[in-house]
Amino acid sequence: MIMIEAKGLRTWFPISGGVFGRTVGHVRAVDGIDVSVSEQEIVSIVGESGCGKSTLGQSLVGLLPITSGSVTLQGRTLDISNANSWRPFRKDFQIIFQDPFTSLNPRHTIFRILSEPLRLHHICPARELRGHCAELLQKVGLPPDYLDRFPHEFSGGQRQRIAIARSIGPRPRVIICDEVVSALDVSVQAQIINLLLDLKREMGLSLMFITHDLSLVKAISDRVYVMYLGKIVEEAKTRDLFSHPRHPYTEALLQSIPTLDRAVRPRTLGGDVPSPVNVPIGCVFQGRCPYVQAICRTVHAEIREVGASKVACYFPLTYKTEENKTS
Repeated sequence: MIMIEAKGLRTWFPISGGVFGRTVGHVRAVDGIDVSVSEQEIVSIVGESGCGKSTLGQSLVGLLPITSGSVTLQGRTLDISNANSWRPFRKDFQIIFQDPFTSLNPRHTIFRILSEPLRLHHICPARELRGHCAELLQKVGLPPDYLDRFPHEFSGGQRQRIAIARSIGPRPRVIICDEVVSALDVSVQAQIINLLLDLKREMGLSLMFITHDLSLVKAISDRVYVMYLGKIVEEAKTRDLFSHPRHPYTEALLQSIPTLDRAVRPRTLGGDVPSPVNVPIGCVFQGRCPYVQAICRTVHAEIREVGASKVACYFPLTYKTEENKTS
């Protein structure tokens, strides 16, 4: 069963200018992409900073207004023009944000932070709220007596555990994890990831990881979407993507991974990412692609199946390999 699916999703932000504040352009943060997450699946969204990953995650759960496209939650297509369309699904689709220092209200106690979504979604009677919140803390490895403390009394890892407890309180089906460990110490990151995987198995969750950590993606993901400048340029199962990348941008990402082998030096992708305001005609990756051809500068390649993967490229890497063999 597909838990969440988006087709042709666009989230553009208007740019105002002039004396009368008219719209003079748009920031194309998410620009016509298709994504899906199936039941109990782990999907990762990867790409450079600023490519639109976080905007995608927040759009899928209705935190940002969608410009166009469709979103289907558990088989029901929503009216994206009506913010209330997400309301029946709020408890089933949760999100954990990147920065645990800003995602928790500093004026609220941990009990209030955890109990508020339980009240809103009528998860349990008021007399049982404290006991339920204590159980949530225990699930994420924190003692129940933390309920009366405030967020500033905790470390970054503890705060992220509290954020996870808040997200699982409504008993969701899908959790979007937006760079959940990037703001934490390396020693804590593995603990948080293991906690999320344990909760996935225990609660039957589907997870979407938004991250730039390719080592993490390789270790935990079932499928991977590669984003570049607001577009999906490749989709594949994790094993296929890491063993045989099809898009030149995916190849560049994998070649940039640091390694302990001194004979293998990480490669840095040259050039600059184009502006999401002035998106180039044709392929969005044309200015940095080592294999660019004339057609890439004039016509954008639609995503299509190439072997076991899907890639938005006129000259995917498998074709180049075959041409080299025949020549």
